[in-house]
Amino acid sequence: MADHCNGSSQSSKSFVNIPPIKFTKLFIDGNFVDSVSGKTFEAIDPRTGEAITRVSEGDKEDVDLAVKAARFAFDNGPWPRLSGYERGRILMKFADLIEQNIEELATLEAINGGKLFSLCKFMEVPGAAMALRYYAGAADKIYGTVLKLSKGLQGYTLREPIGVVGAILPWNFPTSMFFVKAAPALAAGCTMVVKPAEQTPLSALYYAHLAKLAGIPDGVLNVVNGFGETAGAAISSHMNVDKVSFTGSPEVGRKIMMAAAASNLKPVSLELGGKSPLLIFDDADVDEAAKFAFNGIFTNKGEICVASSRIYVQVGIHDKIVNKLIEKANAWVVGDPFDPQVNQGPQTDKNQFEKILSYIEHGKREGATLLTGGNRIGQKGYYIQPTIFADVKEDMIIAKEEIFGPVMSLMKFKTMEEAIKRANDTTYGLAAGVITKDLNVANTVSRSVRAGVVWINCYLLLDVGCPYGGYKMSGFGRENGMDSLNEYLQTNSHSSESFANIPPIKFTKLFINGNFVDSVSGKTFEAIDPRTGEAITRVSKGDKEDVDLAVKAARFAFDNGPWPRLSGSERGRILMKLADLIEENIEEIASLDAINGGKLFSLCKLIDIPAASMALRYYAGAADKIHGTVLKLSKGLQGYTLREPIGVVGAIIPWNFPTIMFFLKVAPALAAGCTIVVKPAEQTPLSALYYAHLAKLAGVPDGVLNVVNGYGETAGAAISSHMDIDKVSFTGSTEVGRKIMVAAATSNLKPVSLELGGKSPLLIFDDADVDEAANIAFNGMFFNKGEICVASSRVYVQEGIYDKIVDKLVEKAKALVVGDPFDPQVNQGPQADKKQFEKILSYIEHGKREGATLLTGGKHIGQKGYYIQPTIFADVKDDMIIAKNEIFGPVMSLMKFKTMEEGIKRANNTTYGLAAGIITKDLNVANTVSRSVRAGVVWINCYTVFDMDCPYGGYKMSGFGRDYGLDALNQYLQIKSVVTPIHDSPWH
Repeated sequence: MADHCNGSSQSSKSFVNIPPIKFTKLFIDGNFVDSVSGKTFEAIDPRTGEAITRVSEGDKEDVDLAVKAARFAFDNGPWPRLSGYERGRILMKFADLIEQNIEELATLEAINGGKLFSLCKFMEVPGAAMALRYYAGAADKIYGTVLKLSKGLQGYTLREPIGVVGAILPWNFPTSMFFVKAAPALAAGCTMVVKPAEQTPLSALYYAHLAKLAGIPDGVLNVVNGFGETAGAAISSHMNVDKVSFTGSPEVGRKIMMAAAASNLKPVSLELGGKSPLLIFDDADVDEAAKFAFNGIFTNKGEICVASSRIYVQVGIHDKIVNKLIEKANAWVVGDPFDPQVNQGPQTDKNQFEKILSYIEHGKREGATLLTGGNRIGQKGYYIQPTIFADVKEDMIIAKEEIFGPVMSLMKFKTMEEAIKRANDTTYGLAAGVITKDLNVANTVSRSVRAGVVWINCYLLLDVGCPYGGYKMSGFGRENGMDSLNEYLQTNSHSSESFANIPPIKFTKLFINGNFVDSVSGKTFEAIDPRTGEAITRVSKGDKEDVDLAVKAARFAFDNGPWPRLSGSERGRILMKLADLIEENIEEIASLDAINGGKLFSLCKLIDIPAASMALRYYAGAADKIHGTVLKLSKGLQGYTLREPIGVVGAIIPWNFPTIMFFLKVAPALAAGCTIVVKPAEQTPLSALYYAHLAKLAGVPDGVLNVVNGYGETAGAAISSHMDIDKVSFTGSTEVGRKIMVAAATSNLKPVSLELGGKSPLLIFDDADVDEAANIAFNGMFFNKGEICVASSRVYVQEGIYDKIVDKLVEKAKALVVGDPFDPQVNQGPQADKKQFEKILSYIEHGKREGATLLTGGKHIGQKGYYIQPTIFADVKDDMIIAKNEIFGPVMSLMKFKTMEEGIKRANNTTYGLAAGIITKDLNVANTVSRSVRAGVVWINCYTVFDMDCPYGGYKMSGFGRDYGLDALNQYLQIKSVVTPIHDSPWH
């Protein structure tokens, strides 16, 4: 049977001798076996709709057996341990065998998938051999990197096979997709379990047979025929599969990703659907453009994810292009795929056949103009006429949804800007095409269209060396090229013994009156390394008696010592010296914060500790600029004010930024002339003790700076209620802040500065740049593993870009590397302590129970240490616990809003008011929201951007008082007004 769009011809002879089907069972551990259940299913010939043969139906039990074989082959077998050269030699032999059996393989593709025999013989099957040869040649060229690390360290990376790979294939290109996944995975040294599409299993089984003949060891390549809901689901959720690679629909891709996340959080590569635009400009050659457009959609009967199903033609040549396309459609021959005169075979299966016909009916009903085609051909098999619609609108179903069949949508455009905008108006982003002679147009469009591959003056030109994959809902990961090989490798970083030479812990006692001393009780407590949950050392445990001694020393130093009486310039000089000493010891201090707080060594070294010395220099420079004011009083009076140090300060600091918070309190207090007793968090005392040592070396007098390690309930409470402390400055939780304020009120009514919790909103408006907004939102939440009071934990996204932002954030979360904070490749270290770790996990469970959608993360990592996956919830409601309570960990809540007014109202619907963010290009929106949101700091088109000169602190239950800037200095000063009478002054 053959058919032109407006006629048909029948043929009674077959065009090829079809050989018997040889392989129909499962291929597990080097053998063809029946399924555990004994079930089979029909392999259908789409030319007739009738069964060719029956194939074993694999299920969960069969997947378990295949994974077990692949796991053993990876963990114990030779394949990953062969040299790349040896693996490459076997893959070359595999390619030779494919070419020797090319006729039979091409036949299987035609009878099982309706594909043109000639194209399979001359393109697809040779393409499989080419892929094998390409990656075989790369197998011995998998290199790591020699790293230049810090002084005294040598490091390198290894690129190692990721492990057992689960590959779930589509039915449109059974051969190509088999080797797009198998060739790089095998070259990398992985083992595999392949599930071919249930519609097209026959060629995959033949390739398994050839792989064994080529010398691939048993268990390395396994093929489990079966259905997506059973065998595919079992692969996706299997705890012993280390990676899943899937090509298919977004709907199934989403399920696979969720299953991977819900199981062992295996990495996933998804090459999903497309609704690819082809933009034809007025200067294009009409014949050439029509050819590209036509072949771009009707090749492989439209069953191709990068099909040019949306054709945008500039108005000047629109009618000419239309005429050419109709002419080509009328000449297009549909029929038996073995007939050398045929251009298009049957659709792959009945479901797809009926789905395409239903889309055609949608197009007619929605008012698109049917130019040609639109009907099935014959009563037997799954043949459809090439179909072209004109006058298609973007909101029509045929323009929005992936049809995956021979249906073209034609649309007209005027300007390049319009074309780009309309081309990008899709949830997909797999491919695009541009046809023009104008270099500027080609460059502009190719840079502006959001797609993983853009063809200029061509289409469907795929090369094994050129990676392709999707943007947006077309997936992530790349096929072809070295990028694809890297998908099956993981980086293992090595250095001599450790990523850093961790120095011995030097200071573990209390620091009182210029000396390191044991606690009065002699008690100690463990300082824990959150990387392991094990003790690093034991630290003296201060209590009320120790606080009394520290306050006594500070009181004496303030009342009688030199520090408050030095000139501001002299105090500044000593603080500058302390800053110098910090910078000279930056490596050692950074190590302390990393091993004691789980903070990234690199960030401590580059940000936290330099920020400490910056704070010291800032306030050192302000120490001699503490001025009072001359007052013009009523007649006969002269007045002025003095700004004097407030006295003995008690500073209680948190564990999330041990260094920065230490100096945000200490630097302005010392610059003001105060003395101070610091209680570091019990979780992170080590760097504070080191700073006390450096302060003495710098020349800070005895008694001026004291450090008392201890617990909040004892040492912290003693500071808060102490009658000889003149001010308390605290950063931490709202609950503890309330206790401190009560204690201050019930003791000597000392002033209190409280920088408390936050549940900070970030409002992203529709006009925001999606990439920039996602980057700001992500870093705002996951910086410092979410242990930051101003974290953008409530992200409100306007509905127009919500889905795009969600996709970007999930992509970023999956790329975030959690691990040893000394590893330069790591983005997130462990949570600071076990209690916080468990608290975060409990909040995640709350989110799940309350009905928020867990997009990614949600689990701890490993069995040792306090590592948690970056976690993102969508569909969060404002009344959920995860949206109301401060989690203080790597957990983001995503919410959608419509209007600016709604965004403001919901942002303010919290008991907190520490920080907020706005991302918009609209000046009016920025001004309105920044004035309307109740928060102590509002960042516009940025987030967590701190500067020493910019004060920050809370509204509402986020506390009061300010850190940073001269406002912070003023909190350690009090105003004294001096008034004297003046007689007979000429000036009144």
